[in-house]
Amino acid sequence: MRSNGTWSGGRRRKGLLAGALVGVIGALTLTSVASAVPVSQSLFVQVLPAKGDKKVFRGATQHTIISTVYDNFATSQSPRQTVFTIPSAVKFVNGNIPACPLSAIQGKFTAAAQQACPQSITGGGKVEVNGGAIGGTVTFFSGGPNTIYVQTDIGPGATSLTIIGTLAGKRLTFNNIPNTPGLVLTTFDTTFNKRKSGKKTFYFMARCPNPKKVNATTETTTFYSGEVLSATAGQKCKQTKSKKKKK
Repeated sequence: MRSNGTWSGGRRRKGLLAGALVGVIGALTLTSVASAVPVSQSLFVQVLPAKGDKKVFRGATQHTIISTVYDNFATSQSPRQTVFTIPSAVKFVNGNIPACPLSAIQGKFTAAAQQACPQSITGGGKVEVNGGAIGGTVTFFSGGPNTIYVQTDIGPGATSLTIIGTLAGKRLTFNNIPNTPGLVLTTFDTTFNKRKSGKKTFYFMARCPNPKKVNATTETTTFYSGEVLSATAGQKCKQTKSKKKKK
């Protein structure tokens, strides 16, 4: 998960990486010189359906792709934390979805983890390591009203990792990612499903407060090697007419 920039001989260069929908802007900040660094990051976010009521939130899906390019995988270091700032047009409603205990899935591979907490699954997708040299799977589990577990398998039975996400207001923070130099996560391609969480609620919900305004999602990633990268993706929506209440 990352952004845009390079470092060479103590000099920093800024760049622009075209990306998701209305665009992706990457910015790189360094605190130390590293022998291999992330040089670009892109973010794609798509909420479907892309239309909604002005005030009423309704069930939706969200497809997200976050990708990073490194100048060298041999000594590159992992991201330590990624923070997403989500727009007011979307929200998570855990509702009656049961919380999966962390102990039930940690250290397990996809099939065993999904079997342990089948009713807590809220989405998933795939992951790539070192630019696609190794692939894996991702499963989202609800860990409670403000907790998301990202169960990640790398390679065919090679290793598993449970990344913990914490939701606080409009900030979704993922941390506890271990540093594995030379073996870094370069692409997450995932979707939050349209999963019911109550009689009239869904785990992921969206609305269209202003059809002329871009609903922007921003992420900022901090790396073990000292870089701080950020990217933004935006999407416009189509506003539908509100249903009139029967008298």
